[in-house]
Amino acid sequence: MQNYLEKGYIKRINRDLYGFVSPETEECAVDKFLIASNITDTSFVSHHSALEFYGYYNQVYRYVNVSSLSKFNDFDFEGNHFSLIKVATDNYVDSILGVRVASIERTIVDCIKDSEKYCELEETLASIDMLPYVSSKVLLSYMEELGSKILYKKIGVIMSLFKEKFNIPHSFFEKCHEVSDSVKGYFGKNKEALTYSSEWKMFIPKDLGCLIRKE
Repeated sequence: MQNYLEKGYIKRINRDLYGFVSPETEECAVDKFLIASNITDTSFVSHHSALEFYGYYNQVYRYVNVSSLSKFNDFDFEGNHFSLIKVATDNYVDSILGVRVASIERTIVDCIKDSEKYCELEETLASIDMLPYVSSKVLLSYMEELGSKILYKKIGVIMSLFKEKFNIPHSFFEKCHEVSDSVKGYFGKNKEALTYSSEWKMFIPKDLGCLIRKE
C-alpha cells in the first residue's frame, strides 16, 4: 500500500480509505458519491447530495451530505467537503452502482425535516417537482419510524402541493392530520415570513406554492 502511495497509483482519501488515481488527470478516479458510501460501514449519500446523485438537483455542490450511524470527522478531498449527519437508522437506503444512497422518499422526508439546516426549502421543492414518482406509502412508513408529530404536518403541507402530480390519496393526508393535529408549530424560524394555516394548524411559509419553479 505504501509503495502504491509513493508511486502515485493511489491516494489516501481518509483514514483507511484509498482510491485509485487516473493516469490522465492524476486525480482520484473514484467519484464523491462512492467515497461517501465507504467512509464508514453504514455511511450513505443523503439530503441534497442524494437529490444531486439522482439527477434532480439544479446545482452541483462541493459540499457532500453523508449520513452515518457511526461518527467520522468531516474532511476535504480534491475540492469536496464530506460532512457527517449523524442518524439513528440506515433503513430506506438503496445500493445503486455501488453507491449507498437514501431512497427518494427518505430523501424527501429528510430534506423537509432538516430544512434550514442542511437543505434550502426552495431547492427541495424544485427537486420534488422534477421527480416522476413518489410512494406515499413509503413516505408514511419512514415518517412512522421517525415518530415526529410535527414532521407529519410539514410533510402533509409540502406533499399537498404535489397531490395531483403524484396521485397522492386522501388517506395520506388523513393520516398526517390524525397523527399531528394535537400539536402546533412553525415551519421555519423566520416568523415574519410565515402565515397561519387553519387546515394544518401551524404557521407555514407565505406563498409556499410560488416557491416551485420560482422565476
